[in-house]
Amino acid sequence: MKRALLPITVLTLLSGCASMSPDECKTADWYQVGYQDGVNGNNPSIINDYSKDCAEAGVSADHARWKEGFDKGTILYCSPDNGYQVGIAGKEYYGVCQSEQFVKNYQLGHQQYQVQQRINEIDTQINVIDNQLNNKPDKDTAQRLRKDRKALTEERSDLLTPNINFNLHF
Repeated sequence: MKRALLPITVLTLLSGCASMSPDECKTADWYQVGYQDGVNGNNPSIINDYSKDCAEAGVSADHARWKEGFDKGTILYCSPDNGYQVGIAGKEYYGVCQSEQFVKNYQLGHQQYQVQQRINEIDTQINVIDNQLNNKPDKDTAQRLRKDRKALTEERSDLLTPNINFNLHF
C-alpha cells in the first residue's frame, strides 16, 4: 500500500511546483500549460515563474497562448460544485472565478475544512491528555487534565453538531 502511495505523493509534490525545466520550456505547448493551470485553479501569476525559468533556458513563454488556455481551463475549475471540493480539500483559492456560487461553495467547503482541522487538533490534544493521565500524575495535575479534557470534548461535540438556521420571510 505504501509503495502505491509513493508515486502519487511524488507526482502531487511535483505538480505543485511552478518551475519548468529547460527541456519543458523548449517543448511546452503554452495553451496546454495554461489550460492545466486553469483547471487546477493555480495562481495566475504562475506564468511569471515560467517566464523566469524559461528565460534562463533562452526560451520565451507565450503569454497569450498560456492566457487563452488558462481562461478555458478556469471554466471547468469555476463550476459551483468544484468550489465546495476545493474548499473542503483545504486548497487555496486565487480569485480566478467570476461565479458567485463557486465562491459561496468554496467558503462553505473551507469552513468545513477548518472545522475538521480543529477536530483533528482536539483529538491530538485529548490523546496527549489521556497519555498524561495514564502516567498517574499528582491529584492537582490530574484534576486540571480532566477539566481540560472535558472542555476539549465539549468543544469537539459542538463542532460535530450541525448548525441549522431558519430564515423565515413573511
